[in-house]
Amino acid sequence: MSSNKNLLRLNKLYRTQENSLTDVVRITDENIPKYRQVNYDAMRDIINERKICGTQALERISKLQNDSHAIREQAELKISRDYWFNEQYKLNQQYRKYDDEHQTWLTEAFHDPDLLSIFHEITRYRIWLDENTIKFRKTTVLPIIQLKEELQSKTITTDNISDIIDALQIVKKEQYELILILNQEERQLEDELKEFRKYIDEDDEINMIEEGIPESIVELSCPDDELRATMLQEFLIIDHKYRETLLDLDANYLYIVDQENGGWDIDEHEMLVHLYEMYPGDVKKRRTCIYNHFHRYYPKRSRQEMLKHEEWYNAQTYYLKHKHLILYEWKQARIALKLKAQVVFQEAYELQERLAQQHEEKMKQRALCEQLANQVQKWRDKQLEILEIKRKLEESKRQAELEKIRQEHERSQKQRQQTKEKLAEYYSKKEQIRLAEYEKEQRRLDEMQSILAEQHRKDWERVKFRQEEYEQKRQDLRERNQNEEREEIAKEERLQALAERVRPHVEIDHARVLQPTKVN
Repeated sequence: MSSNKNLLRLNKLYRTQENSLTDVVRITDENIPKYRQVNYDAMRDIINERKICGTQALERISKLQNDSHAIREQAELKISRDYWFNEQYKLNQQYRKYDDEHQTWLTEAFHDPDLLSIFHEITRYRIWLDENTIKFRKTTVLPIIQLKEELQSKTITTDNISDIIDALQIVKKEQYELILILNQEERQLEDELKEFRKYIDEDDEINMIEEGIPESIVELSCPDDELRATMLQEFLIIDHKYRETLLDLDANYLYIVDQENGGWDIDEHEMLVHLYEMYPGDVKKRRTCIYNHFHRYYPKRSRQEMLKHEEWYNAQTYYLKHKHLILYEWKQARIALKLKAQVVFQEAYELQERLAQQHEEKMKQRALCEQLANQVQKWRDKQLEILEIKRKLEESKRQAELEKIRQEHERSQKQRQQTKEKLAEYYSKKEQIRLAEYEKEQRRLDEMQSILAEQHRKDWERVKFRQEEYEQKRQDLRERNQNEEREEIAKEERLQALAERVRPHVEIDHARVLQPTKVN
């Protein structure tokens, strides 16, 4: 019943040549559905025609795709060729540079009798390499060049094409076997160089850092045992700090240390690294160029694998550079600490010598003071002796006066007339004796006074000379201290001037905060 209703709702349908076979046109004729008879022959012709058109369109599209792919391949090959020529030029320049350095070293080593035998061995080996290179070219490269020239000069016909194909197959087979042999020798050389490189790297890393306290510092002596122990302990502290840093670095990059070549084959890894070095960082679509170039040699590797390996390689490069930097800083810190320890120990000895010199100066001053005190004591003794002599002279004078008074009293008691001549004679003789003694004592007093005056002058000159010498030493010490203070002040002023020069000088502008940002 539903089907009849659908038929009643249909309009008259017929097909047109302008529309496709599935398109219909409604014709209303009193709501009576009528169908036009289908022409299957025309339908088949149209289908075949459409198939032919579709096939031709597919062929044109495929041709366009192939042409586009070929053009893209040619463009990529041109880019790769250009960068390879640049890389080849750079490698040739490096080769010439290292070869010149090698020749210079050999020329210098030729004059060294210790290296003369090694120089002759290297020369013989270079001659052997050159001869083998020429022989290898004659047996491998020249036949191919000759075959190419013969093929270019001869015309290929149906008669000789089989011989030419056989010759090409034989050459191809020989070249393939030769390439296999060369690849095997290359791997052997790479393995030997790799082992030698590991040995060198391990030796460099081991010889790069000398842990513990250096023997040269242990052998140094220091007057202060506590200072010496502190400086030696600093070496152990530095070693512990940098060793902890290396352990943390190894722990953070353990997946890099454990994986060799990032899980890739050595040829794939070196090819990718070489491509990253060959294409500069400013190249447009650099990763695409690298991936297309790499994909020609290793088509099984996807772009995601290449990017993942690139991340691993960057992490490995950072790890190796950071580790080398840590080892270099470690070595520089030990060298600086070693120099610091030597300087500190030397300054300690200089301080000790300076203190010893000051103590010696004090002892000399003390001895000089004792000497001056002894001289003063001698002068005092001489002064006391002079006073004693003066006292004796005064006593003799007093005795003479008393004797004179007594004589006068006796003479007054006696008769002047009786004893005048005797007393006069007696007193005259005694007076002569007394005068002689007095003159003798006076001469002795004059001599002692002249001696004491001369000694006093000499002592005063000696004391003045010693005082001037002591003042001169104090003045020299004061000037030396002032010079050191002026040098320290000048050094501080230079440091302040340098700090002032590198310090940014910007005027404070509070209104600038409220102003809009200006575009430069």
